[in-house]
Amino acid sequence: MKLLRPGLVPYGQALAWQLELRRRLQQGTADDPVGYLLCLEHPPVVTLGKRGRLEAIFGLQALRQRGTQFFKIDRGGEATYHGPGQLVIYPVVKLDALGMGVVDVIRGMAGALSDTLADYGVAAEYDGDHPGLWTTDEVFRHKIASVGMRVSGGVSTHGAAINLVNDLTPFSMFVPCGMPESPMTRLADRIDDELTIDDFTERFLPRFSQVLGQPFDPFEMPLPRRDDWVPPMAL
Repeated sequence: MKLLRPGLVPYGQALAWQLELRRRLQQGTADDPVGYLLCLEHPPVVTLGKRGRLEAIFGLQALRQRGTQFFKIDRGGEATYHGPGQLVIYPVVKLDALGMGVVDVIRGMAGALSDTLADYGVAAEYDGDHPGLWTTDEVFRHKIASVGMRVSGGVSTHGAAINLVNDLTPFSMFVPCGMPESPMTRLADRIDDELTIDDFTERFLPRFSQVLGQPFDPFEMPLPRRDDWVPPMAL
């Protein structure tokens, strides 16, 4: 699998990138028959999944003032937020080439994230009924990562986002994942040592590679041009 780590990428550009990579894999024009793994960050954005409703965004004006964009997308689930300091992981892969189903990829990705959190002394596990990683080291659970994927033509898109050093304030301006009782947390608030996204990513990648049974080959390619970006919602 080809590994792409472009840094901070606007959501509309990253979504267009996923769709282009998916098309390449579906049409068999990609150099790699298995797929791509994108590890990146986004500027402030709220995405609404298939069940997402604008009514869940009660802090719309406050989010706008923060420069937040809004997208209606085709993954499952409801509303979530991405912002700088959060690691976002998109496996764009041909599932039959992996010999895995999308549930296997989701659970494997969540497991690799959970094992990486354990390196920092934080216990969290995947909850399939409330998709994401939830802390287990306290009586009152907190959500530290969101998970949601889609499969089209045998190729997966979307993925997971884990809160590392990002500002959690925007999560208080809407109903995260349709669950008002889902308080968010981030790794930086649970450890004493300095945390960087690169350090976490370097610990996560070998674990996810083992889950998928694929080595990750660092790769660079041009991002979509501005004219090809998926546009945000006009709110």
